[in-house]
Amino acid sequence: MIKNETNRYHPMAMLHDYIHLLKTSVPLFFLFFVLKADSSTWLFTYGRYVLPAGVIFSALYIPVKWYSQTYEILPSSINMSSRLFTTSTRTIPYSKIQQVKRKTTWVHRLIGMTSLTLETSAEGREGTVTFDVLRPSEALSIEQRVQKEKPDPEFETFKGEAVEETSPGDTSPQEEIERMEPEEPASPLESRNTGEKTIHFKPMKVDILKASLVSLSFLAVLPLAGSWLSKAEDLHFENQVNGLFEHILSSVWTITGTLAFLAAAGVMVGIVRTYKKYGRFELASTAERILLTKGAWEQDYLSVEKENVQAVLIEQSLMKRLLGLASLKLVISGENEGEEEVTSLYPFLPVKRAYSLVRNMLPEYRVLKNMDKLPRQALYFRLFRPSWLWMVVTTGLYIFKPAPFHIDLPWWVFSSVLLVIIILSRIQGYLHTRFQMDDTFIQTQTGGFTKTLYLSKRSKVIEVEVSRDYFQQKSGLASLTLINRASPVRETTVEDVPAAFAERLKVWYTCKGHKERAS
Repeated sequence: MIKNETNRYHPMAMLHDYIHLLKTSVPLFFLFFVLKADSSTWLFTYGRYVLPAGVIFSALYIPVKWYSQTYEILPSSINMSSRLFTTSTRTIPYSKIQQVKRKTTWVHRLIGMTSLTLETSAEGREGTVTFDVLRPSEALSIEQRVQKEKPDPEFETFKGEAVEETSPGDTSPQEEIERMEPEEPASPLESRNTGEKTIHFKPMKVDILKASLVSLSFLAVLPLAGSWLSKAEDLHFENQVNGLFEHILSSVWTITGTLAFLAAAGVMVGIVRTYKKYGRFELASTAERILLTKGAWEQDYLSVEKENVQAVLIEQSLMKRLLGLASLKLVISGENEGEEEVTSLYPFLPVKRAYSLVRNMLPEYRVLKNMDKLPRQALYFRLFRPSWLWMVVTTGLYIFKPAPFHIDLPWWVFSSVLLVIIILSRIQGYLHTRFQMDDTFIQTQTGGFTKTLYLSKRSKVIEVEVSRDYFQQKSGLASLTLINRASPVRETTVEDVPAAFAERLKVWYTCKGHKERAS
């Protein structure tokens, strides 16, 4: 438990910093003193003096930094102080904190600690408060204060152990959003109440296996193999590498065995990478927050206020469309600059489950049915719109006449293939584009070979832009852009909607301003 007094960071913070210094300096020492030991260039010559001096200075600075930095947990705010060369103090009210993140790396597990990050709406480093090393009980206590909840002694011990995996059942028989049927009661295996927390989704082992195949993580073995071969050549093992290739290519059996080994290794690498990221995954919520926990060895925890959710995204790549999977994402306000503007909840959900999770976790959001299609003239407009990509590529093919992968074909064949792909993508985009709105919500669906559904409230849209070029004016079409608060702002564009819908959208959004002024 943290008392309302000035606290110095845990002494293990120094060990954490030393381990981090060791991780970053060892590869540099190996490069400067082993791989490039005989190099006489100025970079490596002077670097052999600068690198040890920098490491020694950093090692001496770590305890000084630890001693000079303190923090104070108050009933309504957090004070951060630094007294090294100058004295500086930051005050962060709990009311300004929008996200709570907790990360437990292997280093934290080694020393029995965790890290805590509190994010506010401010941009840059000033918008983030980071505790690199905390006791799990202290991290939970701070989080409970942020959430204005009384600390519960039952949760004073960090629960990082795996929980039993259950098989979540599908709760909605819908295939597409325009043919959604009434929601069925949630299965007790899918949504379970744990006190005030409701667990919505926990993947089974078969879900992890499916996710590893869909994510194509098994292809990571190819760059790894290339990196190993490159390092072998740097260490002057060219003859051994060439001899290995000659042996592999000497017979059909060795080629087949090598390919089988690489395929098996790729699948294993994909499973390990996916389990490392999504093992012990848990998606839950309370009345006010969405709680996300993931990671088998390095555990990440995210707590987001539902009020800060600006929009919901359901995305499908081409492979996910073929397998009936989708990625559920949330656009969150107050995210830090340099990070993704959206938070991915789980990228390998069945489509039905993704829609049911939106209803279960965000009951204030409602997925709209019977979305409108684009008019027929939008298809003609898209097909006859010039493609600058095709023009540039065709010009390059005509001038240089390349033969990619040693395929000796006329340049116009490659140009024709690209043109067919562009036409098919535009037809798919026309078929997938949908739009709908009611008094509260705006919902769009866009994409070519991929597909993205966007859902937001009128109160969460900070700007609406409607544009019409000359040809759209003649065709009765318009393009609209919806902007949500994020860092950077999230823009969603839908092209070639009917001009009448664009006018309705402007009236719909103007009513928001009238209501806000009236309130």
